[in-house]
Amino acid sequence: MRRLTFILLGALSILGCDPVSDMEADIENLTSQTLIIDVVSAIVELDTTLQVAPDQTQRFQEGFDIGSTYLEPTFMDIDSIVVKNQAGEVLKVYKENSPGKNIYNVRDWKSSEPSKRFFKYEFEILLEDLD
Repeated sequence: MRRLTFILLGALSILGCDPVSDMEADIENLTSQTLIIDVVSAIVELDTTLQVAPDQTQRFQEGFDIGSTYLEPTFMDIDSIVVKNQAGEVLKVYKENSPGKNIYNVRDWKSSEPSKRFFKYEFEILLEDLD
């Protein structure tokens, strides 16, 4: 009886834990040139630069949240995302209200849930997206 009580208390404590959700957001370069992606923010710590070779993918964001059952990429503190070629020429500037396919619009990302409370997002950059 004592053993059964211990097992029941252990099971209840596990069931009572808050769920943890994980998220990965990647950028995939489907062009024939290496892309430099500058993430610009008023918060200097959030400024980042990604270099994505042709037909390669680079991690844009990742995160987790305790108690949440759904996560998606967030752009709250990001001012703009600038896509350049290796020569430093600006090919595209994404802003929150940019028309057309926009990195800020989560609906423009491919999304999946490979496992329970693990969300994966992928934003594909095609040659026509840079026009």
